[in-house]
Amino acid sequence: GADGSIRSGLAIMDVGGNLNTATLELTNLDGAIVGPATALSIPPGGQVALFLHELFNLDDDELDFRGVLRVTTSAEAAVIGLRARTNQRSDYLITTTPPTIETAPTTTSDLFFPHIADAGGWSTRFVLFSGSAGQSSSGSLSFVDQEGQALDLALEP
Repeated sequence: GADGSIRSGLAIMDVGGNLNTATLELTNLDGAIVGPATALSIPPGGQVALFLHELFNLDDDELDFRGVLRVTTSAEAAVIGLRARTNQRSDYLITTTPPTIETAPTTTSDLFFPHIADAGGWSTRFVLFSGSAGQSSSGSLSFVDQEGQALDLALEP
């Protein structure tokens, strides 16, 4: 992609040794559905790795899509999110993002991010959501340094 471009995708692997069908539903951050659902066939013990623009009919201005991808499989599967970026030096960078299981019990425990970047051209983006379909959540977010002192960070909505 062009310098500064970001692409999201996923990798799915069948772990049960059976033909597996994955249904993919894409929604905006406000929950609005983006186009029809897409179905993928995953061969027994096989895997599929694709970017969203390869799965959904996204316009050029939607290639840096931000939203939620819901994956439902017909059998046991391993799923991981992919996030790729071509930086301003034309370096191709890719990372994974873990999925959340909507049927998992919720937690009220504190969650910690041990490291965030916010200087020298680096930044960290947090996307907070309830993880359960149709439910909202609330809480507080605190940023502290290594000594436990409050950090003054500018947040974007």
